[in-house]
Amino acid sequence: MNNLERKSMMMSPQVKLRARKALADLDDMRLQQLLETARRVERYAVGRSEQAVANALGKPLVFVTVMITFYKSAGLLETKRARAKFLRTYGKKKVRMLYNALDAIR
Repeated sequence: MNNLERKSMMMSPQVKLRARKALADLDDMRLQQLLETARRVERYAVGRSEQAVANALGKPLVFVTVMITFYKSAGLLETKRARAKFLRTYGKKKVRMLYNALDAIR
């Protein structure tokens, strides 16, 4: 190993702050898309069984169940501050996992 390979890259505090802000904005965007999808699924599910909704949408039953549960737990989050608070309490990893599942089903 040469000397350059051994040194770890040091980031300035400004770069770290910008990276954290970009990641927070990306998490907010993911949460907005999840909430919109969950809201649509929940609206469609009114008066119908979850299995009927899954068949009509062509999605797995697990997806429909999770989206309805997610919408009921999240509620209406209109402001960025409310979404950020929800992300802290619900968990960023869970939201990222749900978003990846949503993206894979599309």
